Amino acid sequence: MKFKLSKYIVPSVVSMVLVGTYTNIDGFFIGNVSGDDGLAAINIVWPIVAFITSLGTGIGVGGSVLMSALRGCGKTSDSENMKKSVLFVLTVFGLIASAVLSAICRPLAGLMGARGEVYNYACDYALVISATAVFQIVGSGLIAVLRNENKMFHSMIYTILSLAVHIGLDVLLVEKYKLTGVAVSTAVSQFAVLVLCLCTLKIEKSAKINRAYIKDILRASSAPFGVNFVPSLVLFATNYSALKYGGTAAVSAYAVMSYAVYTYDYIYQGVCDGIQPVLSFYTGSGNEKGKKYVMKIAVIILAVFSLIFILITKPLINVLPSLFKVSYTAEKMMMSGLVIYAVSYPFKATVKMMCSYCYATEKFGISNFLTYIDPIVTTPLFLAVLPCFAGINGVWGALTVSQITVTLAGAVLMMFKFRNG
Repeated sequence: MKFKLSKYIVPSVVSMVLVGTYTNIDGFFIGNVSGDDGLAAINIVWPIVAFITSLGTGIGVGGSVLMSALRGCGKTSDSENMKKSVLFVLTVFGLIASAVLSAICRPLAGLMGARGEVYNYACDYALVISATAVFQIVGSGLIAVLRNENKMFHSMIYTILSLAVHIGLDVLLVEKYKLTGVAVSTAVSQFAVLVLCLCTLKIEKSAKINRAYIKDILRASSAPFGVNFVPSLVLFATNYSALKYGGTAAVSAYAVMSYAVYTYDYIYQGVCDGIQPVLSFYTGSGNEKGKKYVMKIAVIILAVFSLIFILITKPLINVLPSLFKVSYTAEKMMMSGLVIYAVSYPFKATVKMMCSYCYATEKFGISNFLTYIDPIVTTPLFLAVLPCFAGINGVWGALTVSQITVTLAGAVLMMFKFRNG
């Protein structure tokens, strides 16, 4: 069976870019209404949002890997049972997340460093997002399932419609309700995605929830969950160091830089998510030649994107500070920060590609290692060391040095794994 890769990659990249655009648009409205305090608030509690969306995407992608592999083996009935089991897991975890996060979001905001007016803004935003987590988890998970159901165009269109709803509500609500308005816009737009996906997704009436599959889904979900959530764990650690070495202005600068850098992450992830259904199918059918071809195309695409992102660094330095109305102090920090971050782009792309290949081909041990070593080991280590010598530039440099380290570790691990079978 042959696949037209552009049919998978283009809608996936567009969808992921649009997801990143949510954040950029919210930052534009917040920066113009609430300034540094509003930008700092949403950046500080962003890990809560990322956890919610990453949980849905992780379960959706993890389950889809198993669905595609079963289809590759010709086990269509088992694939349908897996699909229904994925929907069950998404719903259960969505309800649990809504209940738990609603109860703890206020103390979490304080633990993550929010103080004073920043704390008030952060709580306003986090409470609404937490209470509606079930919509976001099920919706983002079903988008991943639709991509694996050869409905890539549907998932892209639904993301576009969701963004249009989001922008319209931001225009109506943000000036009066500030961060609460932004949160409501997010919740309503994600509910719209959920409804559209449920109307499109087809599950055979004979399909059953298989309890044995639930454990497999959770195991397969750990790496894609981490790939999507890890940048926010890094964000949390970086926010803490930025506050320590540069105050609110540094967090504001980091928030705006993140709008660019994490958009690049979304594009890289879009490419990797786009090739995942094909890699998973080829893994199930034992087509090694097809897998090598897919990876070759992915490497070329990611290299081109990395070069483009490096080349537009200078124009971004000239545009972003005035666009988001940051203070002069934050602007000066951004000028060096974006240059330092640019060095990391090819390494970030490489790490995502290696991790995506491993979980798409069911090498979950390697994918988990590549996913979690960054937020647990390398980033905290370099954030603890580099700022002592370089101040705020050491905070920005920690991300780049961490990505280089993880890339080298991943390359060595994969060479050893494949050399030894």
